[in-house]
This record gives sequence, structure tokens and C-alpha cells, in this order.
Amino acid sequence: MKTVASAFCCLLLASLAGCASAPPPDAPAVERPQGWSDRSYYLPMRDGVRLAVSLYFPDGAPPRARAPAILIQTRYGRASEAMRLDEAASAETWRADGESDVDRWRGRGYVVAVADVRGSTSSYGLRRFEIGPDERADMDELIAHFASQPWSDGRVIAYGFSYMADTADVATSRPAPALVAAIPRETDFDVYLHVFFPGGLRNDFMLNAWGGFTREIDEGRSGQDDGTDCQRRVEDCRALFPLLQPVDDDHDLSQLRTALRNRDRWSPEDFADAEFRDDLGANGYRMFDSSPAAYLDGIRREAKPVQYWGSWLDGGTAEAALARFRSAPEAPMEVWITANNHGHNIGADPFFPDRRAPAPSRDAQFNSVADFSDRVLRGEEIGREINYYVMGAGEFRRTRVWPPEGVRETQFFLAANNALAARSPAYGRVDYAVDFTAETGANTRWSTQFGPPPAYPDRREADRKLIVFDSSPMTQDMELSGAPIVDLYLAARSRDPAVIAYLEDVAPDGRVTYLAEGMLRAVNRAPADPADLPYDQGEAAHTYARADALPVTPGEVMRLRFALFPTAALVRRGHRLRLAIAGADAAVFRRYSEGGEDVFTIGYGGAEASALIVPMRPWR
Repeated sequence: MKTVASAFCCLLLASLAGCASAPPPDAPAVERPQGWSDRSYYLPMRDGVRLAVSLYFPDGAPPRARAPAILIQTRYGRASEAMRLDEAASAETWRADGESDVDRWRGRGYVVAVADVRGSTSSYGLRRFEIGPDERADMDELIAHFASQPWSDGRVIAYGFSYMADTADVATSRPAPALVAAIPRETDFDVYLHVFFPGGLRNDFMLNAWGGFTREIDEGRSGQDDGTDCQRRVEDCRALFPLLQPVDDDHDLSQLRTALRNRDRWSPEDFADAEFRDDLGANGYRMFDSSPAAYLDGIRREAKPVQYWGSWLDGGTAEAALARFRSAPEAPMEVWITANNHGHNIGADPFFPDRRAPAPSRDAQFNSVADFSDRVLRGEEIGREINYYVMGAGEFRRTRVWPPEGVRETQFFLAANNALAARSPAYGRVDYAVDFTAETGANTRWSTQFGPPPAYPDRREADRKLIVFDSSPMTQDMELSGAPIVDLYLAARSRDPAVIAYLEDVAPDGRVTYLAEGMLRAVNRAPADPADLPYDQGEAAHTYARADALPVTPGEVMRLRFALFPTAALVRRGHRLRLAIAGADAAVFRRYSEGGEDVFTIGYGGAEASALIVPMRPWR
């Protein structure tokens, strides 16, 4: 996991080969490293805690005409937001050429205000958890502060990717009149279900790697195991740019180093025993408390217009966008769902593995973002629509409802001889000895959230470790758009099994292409009453609450009905659909089945009619 953290940090630092000898903060602006802000200072909050903020002006100085502000609340260092990404690179390589989003915004006349959130990197304060109560209250003061500046026209738009998207989304729940819109890109509407515990399975990859890395940078280290430590040695502080940037008057770095001391920082170990969504960690917080979904009442009350981005191949970000769309019908909302990586700079459509250019292009993405902002500022009405990419077709489609009109649930029944049948077959059972070495690889929807971009290869070999069921060939081209549902009658030999299901496309030449996945820890199998859920979780939902957990009796048949992550794909005539079932993904999730061996007995037909339900319509 430390390798992943090191790679992520290197992405941020690679453009600054000489950053260890960067000029002091009071040097002329032209000598400062790329990404340094035009103005930076500490802003005291209501309780005296000081947040480090940076301003990036359109021409390097406050504009003569008042301008709107783009607010980015980050926990990765203010200057990191101004680093430039070379979209032509074959991998995620930070370069000193090209344009960052900060460059693009100020090129259109906006002032970009970036704040290190409370208790992170260069800001003061405790950090008992992410997006805690004080951090949420800070949002009101940050918005009011930037709206009241002499250069400001009084309007603020919250913006950001990933964690910064989460803060932008949470900001729309706050009673902040100056916030006129938000543009969250690749957000985790429910951090429990969409990233750290999908289906109730602990995502050790993200929790340990990301949690450990952020703890390192919050305490003034690089996260690379290179010994760099700003608290111990003042000369190390400049080597940590852009993760750490001192404010303009901190010439001896004493303010920065004081901010790093006595963090009282949460750690991944705080959630060692917090398996359910309502469990408190050792830090006193539920993981769900960091979610925008936890503040849905405010999001619906304020009804701020948003442009919301996700990807079919990026963790749960597509489901995050669709869940918010379902759950906040009052909020004007333009959704864009792509098949790109987490940073939206690399394409990841598994049908076209050699196409690495993102769709839309980075220029087109920003043009859409800026057009949305301009329309909001002009007072134009923002509607509700979803723009979604269809994998395998290479094109976007638009809809005002989800799933799109004309999509129907098509049911396939598990049957003998590893088949998916159109009708429920004669009763039978099949055993699968779980292969705990099965995995999806190092480049997946989960890795892209904190490292390598998704790149799903032909899965023929991977499927040899799973049990698979194939449909007959499609008789016409079909569009699959929505969240497939798996309905399994299954018995296990352990008391704590986890089931992972993959939906795949099988071409006539045998190539197997990943479409989507879903998972469920069997103890969470109780169907949910929608009234007991914090937001609209769609079909086949579960509460993931400790009180609703059901024990598993070895050998006893259970019904596991759960949704896969949504997707959109063109399934061509002559291709088959495949349901592949696993009991582990060794590269991502904690091993369940009590840490021992396990055998799944899957029923089909009769009273145990296991099925796959797929939302489809003819391709037009």
C-alpha cells in the first residue's frame, strides 16, 4: 500500500524536479515554482483556528472589475490544485506544461480561491475525521469571506474532483446565500457504500492506502518513506511543495510547522471494528458522516444547481451521481457520466483498450463546466438531465429520466451447464469452491481512485477462477443502461461469506469484456424498507446497519438479492452476456468466509430460481 501512496505523491511532485531548492515565499513571483499562488494568507475561523487560503487571479493581480470566485476546498495541499496535467501522456504524469483547471478558470475571468481544510496540510486545527462538523461550519465562513472581498462580485461556485468534489457537494447543503452553484466531479455521495465498504465489503486498498497517505501529509511528511519530515527539519518543508505551501508572510516557515504539530489525526485503524454503516469508529464518527448523502435534507432545502460528474469505471462515482439525482428531485442537476479514470484525463472504455484519450476531451469537459457556470451567473434556468457515455459504442446519449425511456428489465435464469436461460429451468444446484486468489488486477475502478487508471483486459483467464453463466447470443444490438440485479439462492460452508458478481460481454471470438460489478457481504442480505434508508439507494437495497445483520448458518440456503453498479454499454448482435460469481477479489477487498476455505452451493430453477435482471432496450 505504501507503493501506491508513493506513486500518488510522485504524481504531484514530478513537475518540480528542483522543488527541494525552491525559492523562499517572499521571492519575486516569476521565480516561484509553477503552481504557487498569487496571494496566500491565514484566515481565522469563528473559534480562532486558522485556515491557509490561496488566491489565483486572472492576470496575477486582483481584477479591476469584480469577478465571481471558484472555491476549492482541498486536503491535498492548495498548490496541488494548480499543477498541470499533460493529457497527451500515456500515464498519469504531472508536467510543467499544459493547463490546470485553475489556469482555465482564471483564463475565463474567475478568481480561484483554494483552502486547505481544517487540520490538513498547511491549515491549523484538529482532524478527528474527514468533513467533520467544524469543517462543514468552516464552509459558511469561507464562502462569506470570498464573497465579501473587494475583487468579488459576491458570487461563489464550489468546484473540485474527488475529496474536493465531496466538499463542494456538502457545501450545497449549507445556508450560504453567496454560493450560487457547485460542480462536484467524481464524488462519493455515500463514502461507506461507494468507496470504503461497497456491499459491506471492506475496501482495504482504499482505506489503508488513502488513509495512511493523508495522515502522512497532514503531519508534514511526504508519504513516500523517504524520511522527509517538515516537523523535524525546517529544510525539508520546501521539498514538500506542492503538498505544503507556506502563506506569504511565513518567511521562516514557523507558522507552517506550528500548524503541523499536535494534529490529533484520525487513522484507518479507527475503523478496524466498524463494519456496518451505523458503527462508530474509535474516533467517535461514523464513516457515513463524511458523505454528502448524510446532509440530503440541506441539499434538498437549498436546491443549488449542480453539474455532477462520474464514471462507469471509477469506484462508485456513477452510482453517486445517479443516487443524488434520484434523491434530490428539487435540485437542478446536469449529470455527466463517462468511462474515464478518476481524474478524467484517461479513457478507460474496456471495449477499446487502446483508446486512452478521455471522452469528452479535457478541453470539451472544461468547456461544459464553464458553460454551466456562465449560465448560472447569467441567471438562466438549469434543468435536470443526464448525459451518459455508452461503452462499446463510443458515444454519449442524453436523458431526463434514469433508466432511459424504453429500457426494460430482462430476466435471465441461472440454469444447468453454466447457462443463463430465458425461462426458469428444472431445479438443480451447482457447487463453486471459492478461489481466494481471484482478483480483478492492479488497474481497476478501485485503483483509479488512488493510483493507476482502470484498464480491464480480456477476462477469459480471470474467469477460470470463478463460476460463470452465459446467455444465448443476442439476436440484435442492445443497449444495456442501468443497474443490473443479481438474485441468488446460495448456501455457504462458512458463517461470513461475501459474494462478488461481475457482468461481462462475451464476443463471438471468445473475448470477455468487463461491464460492471456488484457485491454483498451475506450478513447484510436483509431487504431494506426505503423509509429506513438515508437516501434513495435504488432497487435491491440494504441498510448495512448492525441491527439488521442476519446470521449465516453453514449449509442453509439464503436469498442474496443485490444491485451491481450501474453501467451503459452496447451489447452487439451475436455477443453473449455472462454472469461471473466470485467469493473474493484479493487485490481490493478483505478476505471473508472467516478467513478459511468456502464452497458456494448455488440453486437454480424451482423454489431456488436464481436470476440476473438486466435493464436493456434495442439499440437505436
